[in-house]
Amino acid sequence: MRTYLPLICLLLALNLVACKSDVQSEVEVLEEQQATDSKLQFNPHKGPVQPICSAPAPIQDIWKLEPMLIDKGLITESMDKEQRETVIREYIKKKNSAYDQCLKGS
Repeated sequence: MRTYLPLICLLLALNLVACKSDVQSEVEVLEEQQATDSKLQFNPHKGPVQPICSAPAPIQDIWKLEPMLIDKGLITESMDKEQRETVIREYIKKKNSAYDQCLKGS
């Protein structure tokens, strides 16, 4: 029996080392899956989750957008009121069409 004791200890040590490497590889696989899952959520029943499309808020007063459009450089001081209104309405239309495209999934 004493002659088998070193052999048994050696086999146990090798088994522990092998199990540890299996656990490490499983942890690495799980970390990789979590990194991938964080990029794209997946619903096993419906497939990939679509991005959330947030509807633009309804505009109460279009002229409240004017300072922001001036800061962006879309409206200049040389524009008259009609030109400014056209730029503001085009901006609103662009935002609404972006929402519509998001809903269509393109």
